[in-house]
Order: sequence, then C-alpha cells, then structure tokens
Amino acid sequence: MTEPPRYACAWIPRFAAAALVRRDPDLRGRAVAVLTGTAATRSVAEVTTEAWTRGIRPGMSAAEARAWAPDLVVRDRDLATERAATAALLDAAWAVSPRVEAAAPDQICLDLAGLTHLYRAVTGSGDIHAAAETRLGERLVATLAVLGLPAHVAVAGTRAAARLLTQASSGVPPTVTVVPSGAESRVLAPLPVTLLAPPPEVEAALERWGIQTVEELAALPRAALLARLGTPGVRLQSEARGDDVYPFVAAVPPEAWGEALALEWEVTSVEGLAFVLHRLCERLAARLAVRGRGATALDLTCRLADGGTHVHRRGGFAPLAEPRTLGRLILAGLEGLTLPAPVVGLALEAETASLAALQADLFAPPRPSPRELGEVLGRLAALVGPERVGAPTLEDTHRPDAIGTAPFTGTGPGARARRREGSAPPAFVSPAAAAAVAGPRPLHVTGAALVRRRLVPPLSAGVELRDGRPATVAAPGIRGRVLAAAGPWRTAGEWWADTAWAREEWDVALPDGAVYRLVQDLVAGAWALDAIYD
Repeated sequence: MTEPPRYACAWIPRFAAAALVRRDPDLRGRAVAVLTGTAATRSVAEVTTEAWTRGIRPGMSAAEARAWAPDLVVRDRDLATERAATAALLDAAWAVSPRVEAAAPDQICLDLAGLTHLYRAVTGSGDIHAAAETRLGERLVATLAVLGLPAHVAVAGTRAAARLLTQASSGVPPTVTVVPSGAESRVLAPLPVTLLAPPPEVEAALERWGIQTVEELAALPRAALLARLGTPGVRLQSEARGDDVYPFVAAVPPEAWGEALALEWEVTSVEGLAFVLHRLCERLAARLAVRGRGATALDLTCRLADGGTHVHRRGGFAPLAEPRTLGRLILAGLEGLTLPAPVVGLALEAETASLAALQADLFAPPRPSPRELGEVLGRLAALVGPERVGAPTLEDTHRPDAIGTAPFTGTGPGARARRREGSAPPAFVSPAAAAAVAGPRPLHVTGAALVRRRLVPPLSAGVELRDGRPATVAAPGIRGRVLAAAGPWRTAGEWWADTAWAREEWDVALPDGAVYRLVQDLVAGAWALDAIYD
C-alpha cells in the first residue's frame, strides 16, 4: 500500500535579524534592530524577539526605535549574511532528506517519503508515524540550532499546510507541529487569513467582505471568487484549503560552501584579520560537519575600503572540517602580506569532499588524523604550490606522461574498490598455505630484470641518425656514441583532437655503461632522454 505524501517545513522567524545574530553570536539575547535605507531615512526592517517585546516594530525610524530602547543594538542589513544563513538552512535540511525545496530565503520544505521508518522507536505505543515524524522534526530543529538558526517546524500532508502551520506557531522557537494526514483543513481553519500574505487588492476585498479566517476564505464559492478576484483569489483559496498550488521543485546541492561577513570597522593588520576569520571558519566548519564533508581548498576574498578586492587561495589539503586548523592554514599564507587599503569585508568559499573514516577497515592500519593530515598537506601546498601536492591519477589516455594529481583524501584505491564492490577484506594466509596454493616455483631463471627509472623532466637531447637509427646522443651531462640500440617502438593517440601525439622510442647503450630510453616526439621533431635503466 502506497503511503500518503508527507512534507516537513522549517521557517526561521525574523530572518534578517536571525542571520545577523548567527553572524555575531555576541548579539544573542539582546535587543537588535536591522536597519535599511539611506543615512537620512534609515528605518527598522526587522527586529529580534527581545526588541519586539520592548515595543520596537518594523517601519519605525532609527531615532524612534532608540527612543523606545536606549540600549538597542542597530545593524545595517547584510544580504551576504542572509544568503549564508539560507545556505545553512538548506544544509540542515539535506542532512535529513535528499529532496529539499527552497520555498523562500527563510523557509524550506522537505519531502519525507520513505524517511519516517528511520525515526521509529523500537518500543512504544500510540501513533508510531506521528512519533517518528516528531523525532524527525526535532532532529531538524537540533541541526538548525547547531548552525545558529532558531526554527519552527511543521509536518503535514501538503507543503501549503506545513508552511502555514510554521508561521502560525506561537511562542519562541523551536517548536515542532505534526498534523495527521487528512486533518489539514481542520487545523488550518481558525488561522487568520493574513498568514496567506494576500496581495494588497485581495486583502482589501477580503476585509470589505468580512473574511477574517482561513476557514471563511476556503468556504467561498470558487466561481464567484474567480469572477471577483481573478486567479490570485483562487490561488489564495487553494492554499487556504491546504492544497499545493505549485509542484515540488527540488533544490540542487551546491558544489562549494561559502560564508561572508561585512565588517563594522576597518581591519588593517593580519592579527585583527585572524579574529574575524576564526568566526567565519567556525560557521563554515559547522555546516560542513552537518553534511559530513570537509574542505579541500579555500578561497578567501578580502573586500577593501578603496573598492578593490584581494583573493587568497589555499588548496591541496585533505578534507578538513576543524575550524582552528582551517584558520591557521589561511593565515599561514597571509604572513607578510601588505594590502593597499584596509579590509571592510570577508568572504570564505570552500571546495569540499566527503570526510573519510579514521578506521574503515579492521585489517588495515589506522589512517592519520584528518586535522594533522590536512595541516601537513596545506603547509606543503604553501611551500611548493597546490598544483604540486595531491594523489597521483591516471588520465583517460595512452600517452605515457598522462599523470596528474587529485586532492589527497587518505583513502587508497584498493579500499575504495572493496567498498564499491562490497567484497570482504583479504583474510590472513600463512606462507605454507600460500605456497601450497601457488604450487612449486620454476627452477629455471629467465634473466635479471631491469627497472626503468623515468627522468622528470626528460633531458632534451641532440641525436645524430645513421641509416635511420640513433648513432650519437648528446644531452646535459650525458653524451657519446651509441654502442647498441633496440627499437623503434612507435605509439600515437588522440589524432581526433588538438592534443594529438605520436612518439618513437629506442633503448640505447652508451659508453658510460648505462642504458637509456630515447624518445622522439614525432609531432614536434624533438628528442629527449626519457628514462634510465637501473
């Protein structure tokens, strides 16, 4: 039997003020007003709960608000901080459900299909579905609290009903409301119609008609409502009945995580920057921990007082979510830096990867601490450059030098393959048992094996040919007549692209007693000593 659809909605009340309190935790518990407008017309756009209880209301001028509460803390509205708070809201939702809709900057909806069984108690009585949904909502509230966002959460059979119930929640967040399937209309009935946020002309018409509650709007004849108020009126009535007007549109998780901070003062030293940067790293690390991810590269953008910007990048380290270590890695690259103007704003963006478990295999040695590994790799990247630090990777080509680097995560390819295939780790086999399985060793000897050691970078060489074969070789520190030569071996590839290549290889013995791999680039016509045999 197919379960009816269930949705959860989380709403952050007084969002602009909550975002500022998240940015500056020292403001928690204080009366704060968010201001907008020019210097001459600054007015209150949003307030915290503490300011609301003191009589401060949106729309007041800044002077009037200070007259009501002399100790009022005022801050300019920060859109970058609000965007970061919206991203944190989505991170908390993705930690609970893979299908999340960004309904508004301060509101998200989660599709709970197939999730409630994860939160069912082993024992207990009553409605197990309602209890499981309550625990799911409590987990969402707790995750948002870790990220510094107080929220109201509601669970219902439609997104419209859940959204209205979150905004109708009374008291100080957090609260969790669960409505059984089919009971949405009954629960929504006594709510004021203003919760639907009707357009001004529709709100004026409803006021003239004496429509004050959601139930009264839902009971109006739809045809008559369409004739008088048009499509906006019908859409509003559908929401009043708890029906979803728009389809569910799942948000796409971001490829990078970012946090921003507009400073109230100018920072002129690296020491002052370290204090502010630590708060940015704490907020970013909290979001990464919620999603089980770590930063592999960081981009710090400093907004300067003269209108310019300075971008500093650190990368090449293992996935890391420890705020102090992230801060130290960034500051290590800023030592001795002199900027042309003071810093008035910061933005920190991270490229991320999944955090690896410290002990994923009982038969493998323990992995290094992510904090220590990330710090070591970060310092190496600062010394030699991030492009020279990482794990070797093979590109999808037959070109012999097609070896690149990828961020080092501390997870070996063998362990990844076993996890992918679901196979068990290899069991211990005694030497005697291994010999019995392998059988007797061959008695004959085929000859000594040579090991070819590549020269990186290859040594550019001048070659004289005789009858199409190398006769003499001259390279930095290596020159002489070719005593013996084997080859050629020709390879080519990617003829269909701009990266086409073709090469001819020879093994040559020189008078110094060594054997070298000699390579000619048939595209450029250049010769080089590519390797030496040991």
